[in-house]
Amino acid sequence: MKTKTGFFWLALSVTFMIALPLTSGCGGGNGPTTTPPPPSLSIATASLSDGTIGASYSQTIQASGGVAPFIWSVSTGALPHNVALGNSSSNVETISGIPDQVQASVAFTIEVKDAKGQSAKQSYTVNIKSSPTVAQTQSGAVQGVVEGDLLVFRGIPFAAPPVGDLRWRPPAPPLKWQGVRDASTFGNVCPQVNFNGQQVGNEDCLTLNIFVAATPPSSAQPVMVFIHGGGNFRGDAQSPPFDVPPLAAHGAIVVTAEYRVGILGFLPIPLLTAEASGSSGNYGLLDMIAVLAWVQQNIAAFGGDPKRVMLFGQSAGSWDIQILLAAPAAQGLFSVAGMESNVVPKGQLLPLATAEMRGEPFVTAVGCDTAADILACLRAVPVTTILNLGRQFAWGPGVGSPFLPVDPFIVLEENGSPVPLLIGSTREESTNFGDNPNAPLDATGYATAIHNSFDPFGAGVANQVLTLYPAAAYDTPEYALIAVDSDFQMTCEVRNVARAAAGANRKAVWRYFYTHRFENNAGLNAMRAFHTAELYFVFGNFSLISSAFANAVNYIPTAAEVTFIGDMMGYWTRFAATGDPNGAGATAWPAYDPSTDRMLELDDTPVEINGYHNPQCDFLSTLPQP
Repeated sequence: MKTKTGFFWLALSVTFMIALPLTSGCGGGNGPTTTPPPPSLSIATASLSDGTIGASYSQTIQASGGVAPFIWSVSTGALPHNVALGNSSSNVETISGIPDQVQASVAFTIEVKDAKGQSAKQSYTVNIKSSPTVAQTQSGAVQGVVEGDLLVFRGIPFAAPPVGDLRWRPPAPPLKWQGVRDASTFGNVCPQVNFNGQQVGNEDCLTLNIFVAATPPSSAQPVMVFIHGGGNFRGDAQSPPFDVPPLAAHGAIVVTAEYRVGILGFLPIPLLTAEASGSSGNYGLLDMIAVLAWVQQNIAAFGGDPKRVMLFGQSAGSWDIQILLAAPAAQGLFSVAGMESNVVPKGQLLPLATAEMRGEPFVTAVGCDTAADILACLRAVPVTTILNLGRQFAWGPGVGSPFLPVDPFIVLEENGSPVPLLIGSTREESTNFGDNPNAPLDATGYATAIHNSFDPFGAGVANQVLTLYPAAAYDTPEYALIAVDSDFQMTCEVRNVARAAAGANRKAVWRYFYTHRFENNAGLNAMRAFHTAELYFVFGNFSLISSAFANAVNYIPTAAEVTFIGDMMGYWTRFAATGDPNGAGATAWPAYDPSTDRMLELDDTPVEINGYHNPQCDFLSTLPQP
């Protein structure tokens, strides 16, 4: 029999047995618990896709394991240009952006760290490929657009905006930009009073446009840099036929450009001459040289050959080309040149000192003549004030500066052209600047008009002109007047410049005489071979044909004209490529012979001719140009 004391100890033992925790092992109990280690951190994404310049790029990188939050970084190398790492704290990170440079084998390492101090790395190599619609210039990448058969880049700066302190200074280098610049639209036209009498434009206007075949050949193409007309006081590079020129799909890249016009482009005064080593009066011309320099530095990125650059222009643009043929700063920047419907006659340009004296009244007119800093005052004049003054004051380049040491006619006369030269004019130049072919002019009125124009040159001059251009020899007396004005103002002067440039042991001169009449519109047909008419066939664009005395039309060429378009574009592009317009089975274009005035007449069927109105030009060339 157990005692109470024994029972107490038994009960106490049972209580303790129940309260004690179980342990593992042979003793039958469990030991203390431990936290398991975090999963090992690694980067699961083994590779990244290549990108394309100008196209959106986005790639994700996935981490495996680890403990959030995560920190992502580029530990070695660098991402493609204009592409960046995101700011994720999760196990997924994004690399994104719009690449703006073509880059091969871009190597970099991505590192990820987690909250527990673990890290992992993964190396990648990415290529940023080229794109047919994106080109890399020295200032930055540009994104063009495909329009039909053309790849078009518009509004690319070739110089810094000539505003503020850069007004009336030589063009400064263009500003650089980040990312890919949209090049789908034209830039500003330069400030001017346009053909409708309206003030248009912006001083931030120094841009160019590039037109390339949408499927260009594998080899580098010749380049055709065109300088627009407009009297050097108006005009632009974005109106038809330059806005979308099919010429660019026929074997050459076409470049057009804006340049400073009017007083903003050609003001000569002594203070400006002293400030910029003779740039006074030449700012628009210096803009053209900046375009040529830009082409030399950048055109290869667009598929162009900087060793084959044709510089050509029409009307005032042709006048400018003749000056650039003589300007030392332009030499070596182009390989051939084209002059269409304008020249600089011998002695037409004034000495620089005289040009500066004629520019001084403008300074007084804008109230800057008494300013403490005259040039600062001029650069602060509102552009609207400058345009309001318009053409009331003389402006233009002078001869005798470092920019233009010698009269450009004399340079050609003494040395010939520095490059092969294509030069010519249209037969009825004056129907687009003054002479209305529909005017009711009779023989008496024609004689009166001739006397009014030529009597100031001396007794008997008008009568000699009437003898050389009898009204009865033309369809109407008005066409007789058109012939006189066209010859005196253009045809004969073009002949004289071609004669001055051509000769033995000189670069070849190729002269044309354009006589084609538009065949599918009565108004344009009456204008005959008017000033600017050849441009539509050279550029191949008939979307809007404008002339002084005929309504502007969207023109549909005849079948014969379609062939003629091909002829014209072929002559011009072959000349750009080789310095010789011949080839491809076209009618032979003879090199110009100054002794016979042998040249090519351009019409539906081109033909070789020897001279045109030589007796008339021999006489008219003895008279000074007004």
